[in-house]
Amino acid sequence: SSRPGSDAPRLTVGTMEAYRRAFIQTGSLAPLKHVMAGVFVMAFGMEHYFHHKYHSHAEGAHDHKEAEVDMTKVDAALPAAAAAAMAEKPLPADMDALTAEIKSLRAEIGTLRAGMREAAEEANKKK
Repeated sequence: SSRPGSDAPRLTVGTMEAYRRAFIQTGSLAPLKHVMAGVFVMAFGMEHYFHHKYHSHAEGAHDHKEAEVDMTKVDAALPAAAAAAMAEKPLPADMDALTAEIKSLRAEIGTLRAGMREAAEEANKKK
């Protein structure tokens, strides 16, 4: 029998008894597989739902407007923040420019480390 307006079969004691006779009494592993498949389907559906729910809320939480980027100059697979950075300062064109940028970054890191070291020494002196 089925519910009015529905093509889905109605779960009755008889249906569950038939399932018990077919799978449980025989010692089959099918009920375990059915539970595993049901858990997988539920988990997949929940992950899909919450993933999209998170991203829809995360996008609305930001006040700032994304930078307008000419995507013809940037790899389209990059995230928006990386694309904006690329549009602001493109990658070095050759090895010499890359080497100069690496040296510049190393010097900047050295300055930051020296500042951190000085701050740590000052903090230790105050103790």
